[in-house]
Amino acid sequence: TPYVESWFGPEIGSAIIDWAVPLAILFAIPIMIGVGYVMERGLIKHFYKREHADQILVTFGLAIVLQEVIKYFYGANPIQTPSPEALSGVANVGALIGMDIVYPVWRIVYFFFSVVIIGGIFSFLQFTTFGMVVRAGMADRETVGLLGINIDRRFTIMFGIAAAVAGLAGVMYTPINSPNYHMGMDFLVLSFVVVVVGGMGSLPGAVLAGFLLGILESFASMNEIKSFLPGIDQIIIYVVAIIILLTRPRGLMGRKGVMEE
Repeated sequence: TPYVESWFGPEIGSAIIDWAVPLAILFAIPIMIGVGYVMERGLIKHFYKREHADQILVTFGLAIVLQEVIKYFYGANPIQTPSPEALSGVANVGALIGMDIVYPVWRIVYFFFSVVIIGGIFSFLQFTTFGMVVRAGMADRETVGLLGINIDRRFTIMFGIAAAVAGLAGVMYTPINSPNYHMGMDFLVLSFVVVVVGGMGSLPGAVLAGFLLGILESFASMNEIKSFLPGIDQIIIYVVAIIILLTRPRGLMGRKGVMEE
């Protein structure tokens, strides 16, 4: 904050800080599409026919390299990013039912933002010709290629879109958790657990697993439960994941035969 105000002056600097998140969204979309394109064409495409373990390891390795690059340029300290002043503070979400329940306004905005993004992605994959071809290519890449469809180009486009969505999610989350070079690895591990528990290749499964594990972690973080079971909030997600995968190796909504060999 002091650097921005010193560069642009108090008034302009304050306006830029207040609009930091909206401005970051505008820059994040094209930049992350470009990053996704480079990653997919330069590295990921060479692992499509490899085992799942190879794909996981290469993405983890790439994440470690990227976080060190970010640390080199931006340092290890968190970068404070406030939400717009109009969307700061708390709201009484229980007023409609006669209860006094307050909740941060920006978290409410983030929730509806997530709903819109998830709904948009699901609709795009389920109800458009492009999405239908992508889903068919995931199920049987060779057959789709024999039909004269350039499935590689469509996968590249989807990877760019996925990178843009990840960038938007990160930008919207910055007022809640100040960004630092290492935060991506924390979310990467949790994302992997969510995807595996929901079922590999199943978007509804990932959404269901995300809500399920998130709600369980929230309950486990309550003081009453933490006092009875210290540290349960740190392991509850992994305990539930182990139980689900032991009883249903394909995940909650995974396709039959996936991860069951």
